[in-house]
Amino acid sequence: MNATANALYERLRDVGFTRPYIRNVAALPTWWDDSLWDDGLGRAEGYIHLSRHLGIDIATLAEPSTTLRLKDFGICKYKKTAGTTEDELFLSRVIATRAAQLAVTAVSCSYERIPTASVIRNNILETNSTVGLESLVDFCWKSGVPVIHVSTFPSDAKKKPMGFTLRVEGRPAIVLCLNNNQPAKQLFILAHELGHVFHDHVPENGSLLDERVDGEGLDEEETSADQFAVELLNGRSGAAYTINGRWPKAETLAEVARGYGRQNHIDTGLVVLNTAHGIGGGFWPVANAALKLLDPAPNAIGSIRERLAVNLDWEQLPEDSSEFLMRITGRELPA
Repeated sequence: MNATANALYERLRDVGFTRPYIRNVAALPTWWDDSLWDDGLGRAEGYIHLSRHLGIDIATLAEPSTTLRLKDFGICKYKKTAGTTEDELFLSRVIATRAAQLAVTAVSCSYERIPTASVIRNNILETNSTVGLESLVDFCWKSGVPVIHVSTFPSDAKKKPMGFTLRVEGRPAIVLCLNNNQPAKQLFILAHELGHVFHDHVPENGSLLDERVDGEGLDEEETSADQFAVELLNGRSGAAYTINGRWPKAETLAEVARGYGRQNHIDTGLVVLNTAHGIGGGFWPVANAALKLLDPAPNAIGSIRERLAVNLDWEQLPEDSSEFLMRITGRELPA
C-alpha cells in the first residue's frame, strides 16, 4: 500500500474505522483502487465518499495534520443500561445515522403522522391475519417511514443498539440493529421504535438510540414506547401470556402459541416471546426451540432488506450512496 493511503487509513483507524471496514463494508465503492489516493482528483473524490458515508468533516480529511472530526449529527437520546457509556455506542450511532439519513432522502411518498396503536392494528388486520413483521414494515413504508436493518458496525463499536430512530425535517426513519432472523424479535423492536415516533420522543434532526428493547422500560419514555408496542401487537395493553406447567416443552409451547395466536390475531412468535419473558430465567433456550418449530427457516432480515430494495427511490441517491446503503444492509443492488 502506498504511503498516502497508509497515512489516511491510519488517521481513519484512530477514530475507529478500520481499512477492511471502509473497503469491504462501507464508505468506498467497490471499484476503488488505493492508487487513486496519489492522484489529486482521485483523492478529492475519495474524501467525498468518506465524508458522505462515514460522516467525517471533509475539511479535516483534506488536511493531513488535522485530527479527523465527525459532523454534528444533532441531539441523540441514548437509552442505555447502567454499565454502558455513550462513547461505547458512538460509532454504531454514526453508521446508523448515515444509513438512515440516506434512506430518508430517497423516500418518494409523503410522511403521514403515525396514528395510535389501535388504529395501526386495525388498519393492518383489514388485510392480514396478524400484525406481523412484514405487515408492520409495509405499513411503515406506506406511511413514508423507511425501515432498514444494519447490524455490521466497525469493530471498535464496543456496544451495539437493538433499535435506532432518526428524524430529519419531520420524517422519521427506523433502523433495526439486532442481528437475529427471528421475525418476532425484530417485530417488537420495530413496534417499540414506532412508539417513540408516536410519542414524539425523537428530537427534530436528531435521534434516539435503544441499546436494549426487552420490555423492561429504563425510563418513562421507554415504558410508554413498550406500552405502545404491546397494544399494537396484542390488541390490548398489559398483555401477558402464561401456560400450564412452569416449564412446558418446546412442542407444547409452540402448539399453544399457534392456536392462541390464530384465534386472537397475534403473531405466534410474539406469544412465545411474551410467555418466555414471564417465565424468565433459563427458559429462553426452550422458547428459542419453540420459535424454530413455528418457523424452521426464519428470514426476518432478508424480508426487511427486500422491502428496502423495492420501496426506496434509488434514482434520488448518488450511485456510490446507493451502493453504500445496499452494502451496509447486506443487499445486492436491484436490477
